Formats: sequence, C-alpha cells, structure tokens
Amino acid sequence: MSGPAQNTPDHVSPDQTNSDQTDTLTLLGTGDSKGVPRFWCACAVCAEARGVNGQPGLNRRTRTATLLRSGARVALLDAGPDTHAGLARLSGPLVPDAVFISHAHNDHLLGLGDLLDYARFAPGRLRVYAPPEVVPQIAARFPYAFPAGEGGPVQPIPPQGVPVGEVVVRAFRVPHGANGHSHAYRLDRPAGAGGDGWSAAVVTDAIGIPPGLAREWLRAPGGAGLDTLVLGTSFEDESGAPLTSRSVYDVRGALRLPWARAAGQVVLTHLSHGVDVRRAGHLPPGWRYAHDDLTVHLTAAAARPGPSPSHNL
Repeated sequence: MSGPAQNTPDHVSPDQTNSDQTDTLTLLGTGDSKGVPRFWCACAVCAEARGVNGQPGLNRRTRTATLLRSGARVALLDAGPDTHAGLARLSGPLVPDAVFISHAHNDHLLGLGDLLDYARFAPGRLRVYAPPEVVPQIAARFPYAFPAGEGGPVQPIPPQGVPVGEVVVRAFRVPHGANGHSHAYRLDRPAGAGGDGWSAAVVTDAIGIPPGLAREWLRAPGGAGLDTLVLGTSFEDESGAPLTSRSVYDVRGALRLPWARAAGQVVLTHLSHGVDVRRAGHLPPGWRYAHDDLTVHLTAAAARPGPSPSHNL
C-alpha cells in the first residue's frame, strides 16, 4: 500500500459520518504476547502486577486490543486473547462497527473467535478487515468461519482504507524482526470534517522501520510529525540481546527514533515485564506508558516537544 497521502474513500456512506469532533483510542490491552504478570514469573514487576487483596497492581497488563471511537462509530484494532474480558469491563454492551486484524499472531488474533461467533448469529452486523495477505492466515486459524464456497467474514483492507466515523483506517507493512513482518495502522481525520484534522499511527509490533517507510507513513501530511503515536516497546533496554533475536523496539531505542521524537504525543504499549511503569520519570514531556483501559484523545497537536537524540534512560 502507498501512503499517507489519501482522499476520503468514496464508499463512505452518510450513516458512517458524524460531525462530532470526538475521536479517541482506548487501549483495552497493553501487554506483550505473554501479558503481565507472566503466570510462571516471580520478578519484581510480575509480583507487583499480581496486586494485593484482589486489587491488580499498576503493572497488570493484558494482550493487545484497542478501541477507536469517532463520534458514534467504534472500531476494534486487533483482538488479543483477552479481548472478551476487555469489552466486558466497559460500562455497557458494545459491538464494534468494524474489527481490524494487523497480523495473525496469537496475541493479536485469538480474541477474534468470540467476535466471529457473534457474527454467525448476527449476519452482516460485524465487518472484519485484515491486510490481504493476512486474510488466508485467519481462515487457516478459524476454518469453521470460512465455509467452502463462501467468501468468509474477513475482507481485505482496501488501499484507500476504511472509514470509521470521520477517521480513515489504513494498514501498512512493517518489519517485525525475528518474527518476520507485521502491519501497523495509520489513522487520519481530514481537516474540515467537523473540526481540525489530525494524523496518528498505532505501531505495536515493529523494529527497524526503514527511514523511507517512516517518511511515507509515520509523518503527517507535509512532513511534520504525527499528532499521536502509539508505539510498542516491549522492554526498557534490550541492547544486550542480539538484534537478530528481537522483534519489537525497546524504550531506549524508541527515544532515539526521529519520527517518534517528532510526534505530538507518544504512548508506549506492548509492554512486557521488562518495563516497570512506576519508574516513568525518564520519559520526556509528551511521552507516557500505557495501561489497560487508558483513553487517548486524538486531536491536532499544539506542540511536538520530543526528546533530544541524546536522551537516556
């Protein structure tokens, strides 16, 4: 897919638009593939995450699932194994208008089973999208949902993206290190659609994004920094591990990424037990660690402070 320059897709119908300038991301799950605490681990972060007297600790984190809200419309970006629990924590029932799957790894996909089951009992009420190469991988994992001779419930994400309210959702391929490749999400609200425009990206599973790809997808129109970046950083510092064994950025490396430093706000997610959110003082202004159920407001950034290249943990 090429990007990020794009027009609003011509398949936006009137019932998919809303003039209310209220766009948010709610991060239902912010852990890495194993969650925190690891059920077998007694490290300090996992011990704190277990909590006291039934109350979870600050480091308790479930697997990836994110709600995008734009006006009255809602989409689910990825569906990790804990998606059912995340949706059940909401104040009332919610069926997303669309579901997007970035890649077919367990921590982004296994919760789709509950959604596919729902779709079987409410045909046509749930749209599921994935990058074209991921659709057959999903079919292989959930064959019962793809009857022979039928198209199946998952559609390829079109190059022009899919509208969710006033926001256009697109996917682009990114390197995933030792795990091959994944896809990230680019989110854009055009200016004039009921308010100011903004640009954001959700990049949970990536490392070593080439400069050309970053210029194409991780900059706002005109080359400025994104207004919002949600970036996966599984550990604080993995510099001691061979690069060939790694699959996601660490915090140390993220602080040095030019496109991350240029963003208006940066939320670090996909956090393993190698990140203790209680020690966030090393993060520069505009940066923060995510936690489950965190809501991030998507707006045009007033300023993009970003850390200097020499910023250290």
